[in-house]
Amino acid sequence: MKLSLPKIIETYVQASNNGELDTMISCFSRDAVVHDEGETHTGHTDIGDWLVSTRSKYDFKSEPLGFEGNNTSMRLSAKVSGNFPGSPVVLNYHFVVKTDLIQSLRIG
Repeated sequence: MKLSLPKIIETYVQASNNGELDTMISCFSRDAVVHDEGETHTGHTDIGDWLVSTRSKYDFKSEPLGFEGNNTSMRLSAKVSGNFPGSPVVLNYHFVVKTDLIQSLRIG
């Protein structure tokens, strides 16, 4: 069964799985913040650097498993498989969306 995801989340997941960096960055607002692996990344340039580093380090794909939320605060659980110990793992992606762009993303 395919999950019904908000358009911006669906675009982010598909672009991530396809390695489409420009499309992934365009999902974020200019002042977006990402929290991942104990680090914080702010703005398109910093988030772009994080995306490149993470993709090259882990070469991962995500398979959405569950979704809940409202118009602004959302949680996506996904099975993530890649080049890292313990693969695959289930991670939770906590999104805050404003004006159809990701304002905040916390992965854990």
